[in-house]
Amino acid sequence: MNRCCLPSRSRSTSRRGTVLVAAIIALIILMLITVGLVTAGARDHDLTTRRSETMRAFYAMEAGINMATRELLNNADDDADGTIGSISDDNSDASDPSIGDARVRVRKATSGSNTTLTSVGRCGSAARSAIATFQ
Repeated sequence: MNRCCLPSRSRSTSRRGTVLVAAIIALIILMLITVGLVTAGARDHDLTTRRSETMRAFYAMEAGINMATRELLNNADDDADGTIGSISDDNSDASDPSIGDARVRVRKATSGSNTTLTSVGRCGSAARSAIATFQ
């Protein structure tokens, strides 16, 4: 018998081992790509939520300034907090008016002929504030 014509067992075994290692590496790469995409999607969702809360807080702050300005122009305490020109200035977050998911509080300070309104809008972890001065 001639040995040169017999198939070698070690060659087919090593090919199978190489294919198995390549398949495992390919699966690991696919898994890492999938994890990366899921993580990026979660970050994008969190960022979108924060932006939405920031916009809601901004609009609540702006609405608070408008409500307080209306009280000053009408010389009436529309929100029944005891002060004309302030909105929920009673140091209680529970009584702050809600505008959608956001809450607002406006404080009034008077110095001479100037009236300063400080409005704070809050939604989730976001807060926005503005100061308006009237003569």
